[in-house]
Amino acid sequence: MERKKKILAAALAALVLAGGGAWLLLAKKYGGLGGAVAAALAETASRKAGRELRIKSVSFSPLGGLTLRGVSVSEKPSFIKGVFFSAEKARLAVALMPLLRGSVVFSAAEFDGVFFKVREKDGEWNFRDLLALLPDTVKGLHLTWNARRLVFRGARVQADLTTAGLSLDMTETDAVVKHYSSFGGNFNIEASGRAGTAWGGRLFTGAYEAKIDLNFTTLGLASSSGRLAMTDLELGDMRLARLGGRWDFFRIGRGAARNYSLEAEASDFFAPGYRSPFRDAVDKGLKSIFSAMGAAPPKTEDIKADSLSARASLKGGRLRVEELRLEADFARLRAAFAAGAGPETELEIEAEAAGKKFRARASGTDARPRVEPELSESLREALLASRRGLKEFFTAKLKI
Repeated sequence: MERKKKILAAALAALVLAGGGAWLLLAKKYGGLGGAVAAALAETASRKAGRELRIKSVSFSPLGGLTLRGVSVSEKPSFIKGVFFSAEKARLAVALMPLLRGSVVFSAAEFDGVFFKVREKDGEWNFRDLLALLPDTVKGLHLTWNARRLVFRGARVQADLTTAGLSLDMTETDAVVKHYSSFGGNFNIEASGRAGTAWGGRLFTGAYEAKIDLNFTTLGLASSSGRLAMTDLELGDMRLARLGGRWDFFRIGRGAARNYSLEAEASDFFAPGYRSPFRDAVDKGLKSIFSAMGAAPPKTEDIKADSLSARASLKGGRLRVEELRLEADFARLRAAFAAGAGPETELEIEAEAAGKKFRARASGTDARPRVEPELSESLREALLASRRGLKEFFTAKLKI
């Protein structure tokens, strides 16, 4: 036991001496660890990432690590293109042993008062060059960005996803990001806050909690899975108490090889009864369904729905909306839809309202459709028109 204590004491003494030696070396050459890291950051950002970096102040303490204030990183190549990232304060945990080899390695980082500007176009993200900042030389002091854990508090993220035609503004965001590879690799994200976007000319807002897994390769985002829960959602004057979903997206952007699955559910939907494009669409759908059942559509003022759920998948270039269910005060509805690059398209609808039931299925091609059971000519055409509209939406707008 005594021998083990002596070995441990000697090891600790060696570590202290090594740390002191490293500190003296850095103090002599850079004015301390803060100056060393600031120099390494500036050099790496400009040389390796092709971006500009600004830091108002740098300080270091053995317990608190490295603290940076007033940090900002430019878009490529400079601040003329705008700010990609900024933080009021950043605390970085710096590993000691790599310092002895001339490397500044961040094992963890925490950020307060953060702003991000994220952009994506054709699968290319404006931060891909920052996923791994690795040195191209073993000489001198250099920076390695391979933090395994990132914490963000009070963040705002503006995301422009051009491929999806979506822009998001996320505020009051607290997030923990776990990074599993220095070479792009895997990210696990847990986040909560508020989010907003424009949809159909209306503002969409709500509170959210999310858990997301992302896998990046040299070609961009390759796969993503996760789950999302949103509450107190508003779309213009429409309200939704809760929206939840989970997804698994593999081989993202690889044409027919894509393998996507999605589940979503919502509850307590409300829309005011005055005329609007949404109200007109609901009335048109109800009129068609009740006409098929031989009944007059109900007179509804405000539109209320207790629940809505959906399951969908995209495999082998073929989309399947496996189930769409609606539970509302005026009707119950179930629908299924399948379409792909080929001519075959399927649409199935089941409805129950006013004590009556309706079921219809349209399959085959547009040139030779099959409709079951036999319907009136006007209702048959309405069903086939709905099928064509769905296929056009998914193939042209969502590019399945």
